[in-house]
Amino acid sequence: MKEELIHKWLDGELDEAELKAFNKLPESESYIKLSEKAKLFKDDSYDAELEYGKLSAILNSRKEEKEIKKPTIQWLRPLMQIAAVLVIGLMIYNAPIYGGDTTVKTLASNTISIALPDNSEVKLNAKSSIKYASKDWETNREVNLVGEAYFKVENGSQFDVVTWLGKVSVLGTQFNVKQRVNYFEVTCYEGLVSVSYKGQDIKLPAGSTFKLVDGKVVQGKTKETVPSWAVKNISTFKSVPFGEVINEFERQYNVKVKINNIDTLQLFSGSFTNKDKELALKSITLPLQLKYDKKDNKTIVLNKE
Repeated sequence: MKEELIHKWLDGELDEAELKAFNKLPESESYIKLSEKAKLFKDDSYDAELEYGKLSAILNSRKEEKEIKKPTIQWLRPLMQIAAVLVIGLMIYNAPIYGGDTTVKTLASNTISIALPDNSEVKLNAKSSIKYASKDWETNREVNLVGEAYFKVENGSQFDVVTWLGKVSVLGTQFNVKQRVNYFEVTCYEGLVSVSYKGQDIKLPAGSTFKLVDGKVVQGKTKETVPSWAVKNISTFKSVPFGEVINEFERQYNVKVKINNIDTLQLFSGSFTNKDKELALKSITLPLQLKYDKKDNKTIVLNKE
């Protein structure tokens, strides 16, 4: 059972109940800590894909042995534990940590904080990813982002965050970038941020926001000094289409929300906690006089009252 949980965790296939079971394993805390420190392993000869394949083969072999009720080979247990420790970071970093491009991904309901080669900090929101060339970092501080991330950039050469909707450039500052299918938002908390969109450079001083909603540009202000999702586990919205609020709820709680006869383009201002699903549901339905029906742990239906 333990090996199966580890195997599914590495593949990102744990459901809510299995994740709780995994977190109760005596080794889980040390695995998580090791995953956060994975980038400290500096070994150019380490083949991430090869080692991941080895571990998967071992776990599959163990599973097959149990199915045909063969005796457990005890000497494999220490080997599996060592391999699992080495591979924990690989499901997050998805690339050799030193040598080429580094990719960091998060699953639904999860966030992660990482340090870039120059000690700039990035916190990734749920179902997001970044990719950067670690070997060229000194001459090319560029991060490709899909999803949402909060950046605290060390002073130095130009630092670029590239998305498919626009590029954000800074020298050293704190800012948040959110890029989803039909939504792009940049918020500057410290310093000065430059947003490139359709050949234009828009300058954002601290306390300013830039939004792109279905191709329409909206600029505004914020009183926040840090993004609430990154420090308070609260998703906050100001004049955001309700459909985007629902999408964020799905990412934070790893559920599917079905909407019946509700205008998803109506603007929503408010927030919901990322730690209490029931309370979060009330926060996004009561203001719009909606009711919800939880069909199961993974499906929620919204209707008008």
